[in-house]
Order: sequence, then structure tokens, then C-alpha cells
Amino acid sequence: MTIRMFLLVAFLAIASAGSTKAHGQEVTPPAAAKKDFCSDSREDVKAYCKDLNDLQDKINSGATEAQLRQILNKLDLSHPVATDKFVTATATRALAAATARAIDNVPKATASTAMADAGQARRDQQLSAGHNASGTTSLVSKSGSAELLSLALDTGALTKSVNGATITLSTNADQIFRLVTGSDPDCTVTCKNSRFEELVLSRTNVFATLDAAQQSGTTTISSGQASGTTPSGVNNVTIPTGVGKLSGITARYQLRNNFDPRSKTFQDNWREAIRGEVSTAAISVRDATIAVMKSLTANPALALDRSEIERRAKSDRSGATLADYFDNYFSTASEQAFQEPALEVDVLQAVQSRAMYRKAWFDALDQAAGTLLTLEYNYNRPLNQPFTHNLKLILGYDFGIRGTLTFNGAVSLYDSVPPAAKFGRVHYGQVSTQYDRTLSGKDRSVQTQLSLAGYWQYQPEPSVLNIAAGTLVPGTDIPLPNGTQEFVGTAGSLWVTQAKLTIKASQGISVPIGISWSNKTDLLQGSRVGAQFGLSYNFSSLASLFTGGSQ
Repeated sequence: MTIRMFLLVAFLAIASAGSTKAHGQEVTPPAAAKKDFCSDSREDVKAYCKDLNDLQDKINSGATEAQLRQILNKLDLSHPVATDKFVTATATRALAAATARAIDNVPKATASTAMADAGQARRDQQLSAGHNASGTTSLVSKSGSAELLSLALDTGALTKSVNGATITLSTNADQIFRLVTGSDPDCTVTCKNSRFEELVLSRTNVFATLDAAQQSGTTTISSGQASGTTPSGVNNVTIPTGVGKLSGITARYQLRNNFDPRSKTFQDNWREAIRGEVSTAAISVRDATIAVMKSLTANPALALDRSEIERRAKSDRSGATLADYFDNYFSTASEQAFQEPALEVDVLQAVQSRAMYRKAWFDALDQAAGTLLTLEYNYNRPLNQPFTHNLKLILGYDFGIRGTLTFNGAVSLYDSVPPAAKFGRVHYGQVSTQYDRTLSGKDRSVQTQLSLAGYWQYQPEPSVLNIAAGTLVPGTDIPLPNGTQEFVGTAGSLWVTQAKLTIKASQGISVPIGISWSNKTDLLQGSRVGAQFGLSYNFSSLASLFTGGSQ
């Protein structure tokens, strides 16, 4: 065996030993990655996953006993604050047991989806960029937007000639105002707004669109040769300063949108529901939860061994040991708790009441169906083309469970027209329409929405392409010192059709996937088939992190 082979074998033996000593001190292998409790398949671990995550993080950071007390209360079945999640964790078990005994009229909705975000059912929200962005999944603009803040990442092309990647940030002026002033940005139907908030801020939404494929740069004076093979000198060079360029700013004002929880129509429908079904469901939820809590807290045998759960969490920083210990504790404690026959009935009642409360919210949303009307202004800054001002009218009508139909009518004007230009101020006019319908049940945590859209644009002149100063005339070495503008593409009609499927997951996540056909694009002739896909996240559900607000 050679010396090199001997050293290799020795190294592998040392590496597999579990720990070594370096400079006289023991070196422990790096800990395994921390477990995500919310992805655990066990119902009890998943129900209490946030509290288990918090406990493991606190222990890993060396928290004191006082800092752990509140988290441990939430995991202790004998403590009142653990009751709500106990109902969630045992709902499936209680339903299965009741079904086995042929109990009729048991609701099939579990507590884990009972209070899901109703905003995911809205078909009016516009979270991504409009059709004129270089990469977008939206052919038609809708009347609504994010409640607090939305981030959308889109890729593809609809009416542009070049694929692109677009980042869109959208927000509501009133929600930002509330966040900055310390008010409750998550408060919707239970808050009273000032007239200025109601008529101006709550109806105003702002979008910022950035083209991720563009690079911003600066030109600086230089001297010398570009390379040893290039005899001519270089007088200036362009240095990249960043990736991602602001390609457009959009402001929209909602004249009428009954789906917005801040609107008077929605609030009136909600107050009407509160006087009836919602009030009954809320009282039922309270009473059933209190009954479950009394049953659990009256049994001292259900108490959590807090010293032991801390020891288990400290012994394994990854959280796997903590998850196994909690699952074993919960299984044993719940088996003992369900020895009391009345507990199963109380859990079923709590699940049913939660489902009733959720259904009442959707009923209020359905009653708000009707006309939607929004005005939109967009300052568009496309790459290598003149800047434009775009004015758009968005008109929609919601038919309830039958879907929503949206119409757009817009005109685009050039920002400025050079004195010697051969084109006028009007860039184009366009009309478009889109039909949206939810394919899956609106009460599901993951929803699918089908969209069918058609778009027509008329340009009196071909599109204008800006050629930067210093660009060579094609086929020559003659530079264009002052830059120039050239007509590209053709004038006339541009037709686009699109079919899109949007997958709406929980917590405000949406994934649009579309395919489109066009007879040409803004800059190029010839028909085109393309695909678009994106990802958006609506941060409205995170508002309570700042102020502790609630719906």
C-alpha cells in the first residue's frame, strides 16, 4: 500500500468515527438540519407544529425557563390555551368514530381548513403585471389587488416580442397607511375608517414592475485598447451597476368592488350575516370549545412532563426526538381523555361550528357579487422603446358560482414625440375580456381557477424601436452618434388568446400557468405560441405579525 493510499484510508476512518480531537479539543460533527414540524404526517404534530417549532428554536438558542413557559402551556393538554389545537388534532378521529357508529349529518370539513383565508376565493385580485410588461401571465387586468402587499414573479411573453422575467410588487394605500401609523392593517369588516381612508386610500392600489432580465449600467470615460488584438482605442465603456430595472408604475382606483372587505357593500352583507348565522355559529364555537377545555383541564393525568420534553428537545437539536416524544405524549393523553364519552361529542360540535362560521363568510362574499369598476393609469418604461402613458377602464361582473367576466378598454400614448418623428402621439388602443371560474370547491385549502382570455390591439403606426447612440449601421462600421428611432413590426391589429390555470394554495400562494397564441407581437410579425408561468404571494395574512390584528 502506498503512502497516499494509506493516508486516504486513515482520513476516511477518522471521518467516520463520529468525533475527533483538534488541538486537544473534541470536535463534534455538525448537527442535522432542523425538522419542519408542519410537514410531519402525524395529525397531532402537524396541529401543534408552530408551537413545536417555537420550542425547538428557543431551546436551540438557550432560552430560559421563563421564556419557555408560554410555549409549553400551548403544548400541555391540561392547560386551557391548548384546547383549540386539540380540537384540530382530534377532529379526524372524532369524525371517524362517529361515522363508524352511523351518526348522521356529521360535517366532513375538518378543523384544519375551517378558518382558512377566504381571500383565496376572490376572483377579482390582480397580483401580477399587466399585459404590456416584458414577462407577464396576465392578458387582462382585474379590478382588485393585494390587501397589504403582494410579490409576483412571472416569466413569458404575451404581446411583447421577447420573453422576459418580471417582478411585480403591489399594495393597497390604506393598508400601508395603517401599518405606518400603527393602526391594525389586518382589520377589515370590524373597523371604522375615516372618510379619507374610505374614499381615497382604501380604493387606491399601486403596482411597481421590474424587469429582472434588464441590467442597469453607467458609462465612464476610458482609454487604451480593449484587447491586445484590437488596435483602436476605447474612449468609454459601460459598467453594469445592477440587475433589475423599473419598467413600469401603475396606480388604480376602485370605483366599485364589492369583493373588497373594506367596501361598504361587503361590510353591510357581513353585518347582516352577523345578526343571523354567524352569531349563532360563533356562540356555538365558544360553547363547544369551553366544554372541551373543561373536560381536558379537569383531568390532571393529562399534564405534560415539562422537564422531560425540554430534555428531549435539548438532546436532539434537529427536532426529530421532540416530535416523537410529543406524538407519544399526545396519543397517550388523548386516549385517556376520550374515555369521557361527552368529549367526542364536544369535539364534533366544535368542528361543525367552525365549518358554519367559515360558510357564513363565503355566503357574505357571494352576496357581494355584482358590478366591479376600476380606473387604471400605467407609466410604462419598456426596453429600447419610447416611454408611454396608458389609461385603462376595467369593468367586471361577478355571477357568483358561475364565475366572473372582466372587460378592459385602454389607450396608450407616447410620453413624448421628437420634432422630426414620423409617428403621432397615439401608440395603440385595445379591448380585451376574460372569464374566470373556480373549478374546485371554494372551501378547499387548495383551489384551482380557470381563465379564458381574448385580446385585440390596434396600432395606427408600427412600433418604434430606440437605437442607442454609438450603434453601428447594420453591415457597416459607421456609428450612429446621436441615436435614432426606427419602425419595426407592422401597424394594424394584434390578436391574442390565452388559457390559464391558477393553482391557489394556502397562506396566499398562487401559481398561474398559461398558454397563449398571437397573430404577431408588438415588434415582430408572424404568429406565435408561448407559455407563461409565475408565482405570487399575498402578504395580507402576515399583517398580524406587525400589530396583532385580526379579521
